[in-house]
Amino acid sequence: MMHPSLNRRLVLRLAAGIVLVWCVATGWMAWRSLHEVNEIFDQMLVRTAASVFAVMPETPTAGSTARLPDKHVIKSDRTAQRPAIALRNAHGRLLIDNEELPALHFDRDDAHFHTVTYGKRRWRVFQRWDRERQYWIQVAAPLDERNELMRKLLAPTLLALLALLVLVPPTVFVGLRGGLKPLRRLTRSLAASTMPLIPVLTDAQVPVELGPFTRAVDCLVERLRVGLEHERHFTADAAHELRHPLAALRLELDLVGRSEEAAARAQHLQRAQHALDRMQRLVTQLLMLARVEQLTELADVERLRLVSVVETALRDLSERAAARSIELSLDHDGNDFVRGSRGLLDILVQNLLDNALRHAPERGQVNVRVGGAADRVTLEVNDNGAGFASTDPAQLGERFHRPAGSLGEGSGLGLSIVRAIATLHHGQLEFDRSDLGGARVRLILPQATAAPP
Repeated sequence: MMHPSLNRRLVLRLAAGIVLVWCVATGWMAWRSLHEVNEIFDQMLVRTAASVFAVMPETPTAGSTARLPDKHVIKSDRTAQRPAIALRNAHGRLLIDNEELPALHFDRDDAHFHTVTYGKRRWRVFQRWDRERQYWIQVAAPLDERNELMRKLLAPTLLALLALLVLVPPTVFVGLRGGLKPLRRLTRSLAASTMPLIPVLTDAQVPVELGPFTRAVDCLVERLRVGLEHERHFTADAAHELRHPLAALRLELDLVGRSEEAAARAQHLQRAQHALDRMQRLVTQLLMLARVEQLTELADVERLRLVSVVETALRDLSERAAARSIELSLDHDGNDFVRGSRGLLDILVQNLLDNALRHAPERGQVNVRVGGAADRVTLEVNDNGAGFASTDPAQLGERFHRPAGSLGEGSGLGLSIVRAIATLHHGQLEFDRSDLGGARVRLILPQATAAPP
């Protein structure tokens, strides 16, 4: 199977265009040349008729009919083609006759041309009536003479054009191969590269036409490099985080096998279950973060009230908060319409509240405030836990990062998921110290002031 070739494609298209232009130009030139030759010969017939009228007397003389000598009688006529001439007076009597012409019909129409066939030859005839001198004249010339002249005129030109048609395709092919040399150079540089990712292609030797292509490839490679580096760190961090619960699970299971007392085995099994729960939570968050980060736009956008999402999350977490005697409260002003994905916003609010409950102490407080102002909606989650260390806010939202002094056994992925979902909704995250003494996480989203069309 023949592989597609840019060089062959360009050559074929250019050759087809050249052949088409050549055919059109040759046809137009032949038509134009024939038209000009006919004009020249017709004007010669007109001038011949005028010359005959100029030498004829004003009054026709009686007498016999004159006959012009044959072409071969005069030596100069051997190289100069003389038109055939027939002249009559007003009564139709021939004054000048020519044996090569047939007996043509005379009429009193204006001067005009017509073509007749006599014998095996076609004749171009000019006919004119001189009203002042009362003469009829007909001047004729065979068409094969002008056709022969046309062949002599067009043959060299057509041969030159044909030679040009034969020489242009290989010339175009050679020129295109030279013009496509930068592409072959790029191909060789890519094939010779031993780097995991291809090197930078854009340099001073790249033609202007290839500049946008090489810059686009360089940008793509850079994004791939950053993505691969990001995923490499992510995989290493995930393996590191999973190593601890796996080691704890293995240790507890080993202790279960060695313990003889039922109470000790139950305690070790409970710890193993706790390690499994931690692993399950970590894997779930990893999958959620991977799913959110691969999104480039929201597919299920709707206009909704952010407070309704918060109320649902508070109901889901109420039992967990009650188990630790944590007080949950909600303040809102009703001006909280946003446009977004309800499912992703549910995940965002769940993670913010989960993070607050983990860091709030026993009998603590978690307060949520929702309000809208100045074309934006703000969601604040406050707790009275330990808060953020002075060096933590710049690193919050990074994968597997946990602030110093954090309580509980979080994985450090919750705020990463929150940041990714906020970015998809064109939102911003801010971290500060709460009025309750702990941490404050503020989410700012664009406000939806009108219903979607």
